[in-house]
Amino acid sequence: MIIALSSSIVGSKIVEWHSCLIAKDMVRAQVTKEETKSLIMQMEPNEKILAYYQLVSFKHDLLSTYEKGELIESTLLTPIEAERDDYLHFMYYFVSGQNEFLNERYKSAINMYKIAERLIEKVNVPAEKADFYQELGMSYYRIDQYTFAASYMEQALEFFEHNTMYVVNEIRCKLVLAAIATELGKQPLAERIYDEIILISKPFPYYYSLVLHNVSQNRLTQRRVEEAIDLLEEALSIKEFSQSITGLKAKYNLLNARLRNKTYKGGLDELEFNAKAQKLMEIKAKCKVSRGLYLDNDFSEVLIGVEMLKANEKYFECSEIYDEISQYFESKGDLATALKYARLVHAMSKKQSNVGEDLI
Repeated sequence: MIIALSSSIVGSKIVEWHSCLIAKDMVRAQVTKEETKSLIMQMEPNEKILAYYQLVSFKHDLLSTYEKGELIESTLLTPIEAERDDYLHFMYYFVSGQNEFLNERYKSAINMYKIAERLIEKVNVPAEKADFYQELGMSYYRIDQYTFAASYMEQALEFFEHNTMYVVNEIRCKLVLAAIATELGKQPLAERIYDEIILISKPFPYYYSLVLHNVSQNRLTQRRVEEAIDLLEEALSIKEFSQSITGLKAKYNLLNARLRNKTYKGGLDELEFNAKAQKLMEIKAKCKVSRGLYLDNDFSEVLIGVEMLKANEKYFECSEIYDEISQYFESKGDLATALKYARLVHAMSKKQSNVGEDLI
């Protein structure tokens, strides 16, 4: 006689698996996933546990494919039990929000997260709450809502800073806080945060590279292009980072910086091909801008790239491009055109803030 496995045993294993995902320990998460799949096959019938398994499995697929430099476009079907269980309902909208975020649909992600937030008190595990606050904060950062972003990041850090299992989460939170400090012109604060997380990120190759990449963007805002190039080259020398989606963005930043300081030696064609294969519109648009400004002397290509970003509500990226165009014309002595695009930087920043108004 075969005795079915208790659903509580399987539930505990799923909780362990989910904890690995929150800590971004994908090696342990993969092992635990396989163990969970084996237990599910032996479990007594339980729709809630199956729904929980489906949600955590979807989250695992999102994080693991993104880490490999891929994106998945998938619709998560609403589990029957998610409508009858507050925690599963929370998980459904949280994971759906993560899917939207990783596919760069930030406004949609926040809409999902705000539904989940109504049920946050049904979450009993502090790490899960902190994970949620972190992801919501990152989404607000992406639409330039810095006050909300910082508030949620600080709530997440209240837990992550005091738990050594979650050093990666601490790094991710502080990267956003450093970026916010940079955007607000608080360079001494940004430097202090970067100095701290450079040290604690060294045991984690991908996140160490990510820190270097973010510091390079800080240097570019200060027009310290040579320093930015050195940081990007070091970041991209690490395999775990160079093969990721963020690594592709870093490759664009490196090529763009080399174009700016006239040390470009090729690579834009290959990057455009990879961006097209990965359906990364932002990189494709920016490649058009760089090609038009620095290689083909064709401003129509620049405008096409900008319009691509606008059509996808990438207003932050548009403001960065307008700032770059302004600097380009300033370097050419065309101060009237430089001023025109400097004014558009402010206009795009306002547009980005307006996009977020209905989310506040």
